Amino acid sequence: MCQNNYNTTGKKGKHLTFDDRKIIAHLYNYQNKNYTEIGNQIDKHRTTISREIDKGLITLKSSQESYKDVYDYEIAQQVYDNNATAKGPDLKIDKNHKLAKFIEKKINNKYSPEVIAELIKQRDDFELSLSYKTIYNYIDMGVLMVDREDTR
Repeated sequence: MCQNNYNTTGKKGKHLTFDDRKIIAHLYNYQNKNYTEIGNQIDKHRTTISREIDKGLITLKSSQESYKDVYDYEIAQQVYDNNATAKGPDLKIDKNHKLAKFIEKKINNKYSPEVIAELIKQRDDFELSLSYKTIYNYIDMGVLMVDREDTR
C-alpha cells in the first residue's frame, strides 16, 4: 500500500483569519450550524471551531428577558491579537534589575554594548551573560531606559 492514501490535508497548521471569523459568526449565529459543519465549511477541525467560538462568545439579553449566546468575531479577533503579543522568547533580564541598571549606567557613560557585554561576562555578580546584539534588541524594544542614540 502507498502511504499517500493515509495522509490528511488542509486542516492543520494555519491560524484563523479575520475573514474566517466572520464566516464562523454567520454560520453559528444565523444558520445555527454545529462545530463540525462550520469546520467542514472553512476546512478546520471542529475542536478549533469550538475553541474559537469560546473566545468570542458573548451573552445578549433580548426584550423578552431571555438570553442568547452569540459569537462576536471582533471580540475573538481582539483576544487573538492580545494573545499574540505574548509570543516570543522570555527576556533574559526579566527580573534582574541590577543587571538592567548596570547596562543603563554604562550606556549613559558612553560604553558601547559590545564592551558592556564583555564586562558582564567578566563579572561574577551576574549569573548570566548577554551578547551585544541582545543589548541592542532590549534598547530597541524599550526594555532598557536608554535610547539607541545613547550608544553612539
